[in-house]
Amino acid sequence: MTAIWDDMGIGVAVVDADGICEYMNPIQRRADGFSRIMVEGQHITKLYVPHELACIPTIECLRKGKPILKKSYFYKTTNHYLASTVTDFFPLYDRGKKDGVIAFTIWTGSAPLVDRKSRSKKTVSSRTPAHDCYSFSDLVGKDASLREVLDDAKTAAKSSSPVMIWGESGTGKEVFAQAIHAESDRRDQPFIAENCAAIPENLLEAILFGTSKGAYTDASDKPGLFEEANGGTLLLDELNSMPLGLQAKLLRVLQEKRVRRLGSRTEIPVDVRVISILNEAPLDAVGQGILRSDLFYRLAVVGIAVPPLRHRKEDIPLLARTFIDRSEQNQSTSPIGIDDDILDMFLNYDWPGNVRELLHVIEGSLALLGGRPSIELACLPRHFREACTGGGGSTPLFPAPTAPVQEKRENHSGGHSYFDYQTVTRSSVIPLKGCVQEYEAQCIRNVLRVTGGNVAKAARILQITGAGLRYKIKQLDIEDE
Repeated sequence: MTAIWDDMGIGVAVVDADGICEYMNPIQRRADGFSRIMVEGQHITKLYVPHELACIPTIECLRKGKPILKKSYFYKTTNHYLASTVTDFFPLYDRGKKDGVIAFTIWTGSAPLVDRKSRSKKTVSSRTPAHDCYSFSDLVGKDASLREVLDDAKTAAKSSSPVMIWGESGTGKEVFAQAIHAESDRRDQPFIAENCAAIPENLLEAILFGTSKGAYTDASDKPGLFEEANGGTLLLDELNSMPLGLQAKLLRVLQEKRVRRLGSRTEIPVDVRVISILNEAPLDAVGQGILRSDLFYRLAVVGIAVPPLRHRKEDIPLLARTFIDRSEQNQSTSPIGIDDDILDMFLNYDWPGNVRELLHVIEGSLALLGGRPSIELACLPRHFREACTGGGGSTPLFPAPTAPVQEKRENHSGGHSYFDYQTVTRSSVIPLKGCVQEYEAQCIRNVLRVTGGNVAKAARILQITGAGLRYKIKQLDIEDE
């Protein structure tokens, strides 16, 4: 399960009955500013500000033993991060006794808290504190295609023009976005990230634009992310998952540079630089009808296409070395090496999860190092080892298409002919479109089974948008399943 949680596009955290953190996946760590801190084994009072502990639903879920769904709330971490989240909390039981809580954060917006008195001396681009943004020095690689993209990003950082970044999952798109902010004139102002996937349109609208008291039941005066990011940068991740109706409202805010809270008639001026991220080429998203063309032209003033890792394999040894040196699990006083056959395995692998997958493989290998001086075959995570060697007996997420049954027939020369085109009838041939649909349906069913029917998680694994996956599910008649 932890292997699945590690690759999820949502935050996952597990706390035991005593309030001790047992697990936190990378996305949740990054959102809370704990990327370089060991959180497992720590009590939540060591991770979150104690005087606000009563407001954290984890305690309420532990106390009541009942799920808390779609809980929207703010909290502050001991690492000086302020976060706003929408989270599902579920109690865990062991033989009928409360054993802990698991939390799934479907949306997170967070920003480091910077002392206003010290802003003139301290910039967000500094990498010394754990909560700072990434900088361009964190983007490792010598490949020509990567260096070209880096040059474009550094040039774009000097302006206030909107930037659109696209690429496959795990290529480091958000690292580029943070680096652009850290290098810009807005570096001392807020950097707020928002994931547009898996959030209902009305909730996402309230998150972006804020609410006014009386807009709906229990609504209060609350600023949206555009107001909170005023003067700084707002990152819109998975923009192609945003509903089209909300895209039109977003376009108006970008054009007018004014935002109106839900339920209010007053417009508030905002100065926000928008950086957007897509997991597919924007023109493809426009062609599919999931991204408005006018919004694309507004946000893609500067376009950055991040290359996948398989297109810059010469960077793999350098990246692997960097991840080993920076890892919290590297406690060795002498340098940890990588066996040559493991490097060959890395170079021959296609890395569908890109740089993020390589990072997880290195972290998993270091966890299984067991005092060895270098990473060898036994250290590799099992799922990666099986993917490279073809081992394992579990059902693959993406099964190979079934080979056609061949009819063995005697020929005149005494040999065997395995296909006689004269025996094929029109009724015995499956149309190509039907074959493709059957294969797609089988892949989708397998992934939905792994994610427990969660469409948003399945879409991330399949590397398509949530809207695109829902369309496929309806088109292939597997909606009820």
